[in-house]
Amino acid sequence: RVIPGFMNQFGCPHAKDPKSPRAGTGGPPDGTFKNLKTGGTETRSNGGNIKDEYAAKLSNEPGTLSMANTGQPNSGGSQFFMNVVHNNFLDWFSPGESKHPVFGKCVSKADFDIMVAISKVPTNDDCPKTPVQMKSVTVAM
Repeated sequence: RVIPGFMNQFGCPHAKDPKSPRAGTGGPPDGTFKNLKTGGTETRSNGGNIKDEYAAKLSNEPGTLSMANTGQPNSGGSQFFMNVVHNNFLDWFSPGESKHPVFGKCVSKADFDIMVAISKVPTNDDCPKTPVQMKSVTVAM
């Protein structure tokens, strides 16, 4: 999903086929995984959902990565979005119901420029006319 002046969304397993009518609606399988920070075991349930993690009070500023969800608590899975503008109304500590915790940020102006360029690709109903593929991401802790 790509919305100019707002965000780019990635991480749906169904979007491997960009023409799939289910693209943008999926998550990972239910099960358990190791939390890389704590070493504890986390559980995915109800369609691959994980618990919301509201640890740091980080705003959805331009260049940040944030957890996508259905707008309901504990409904995130594998999808995330890249903010290309300051979407503070999505902050978990702001008024309103839809909460999206920030978990990362691009590290350079060049990275942010790529995010903005993706947000400007031609779309039909928020779907890029030509699929955009993310080939790699590096997350530093």
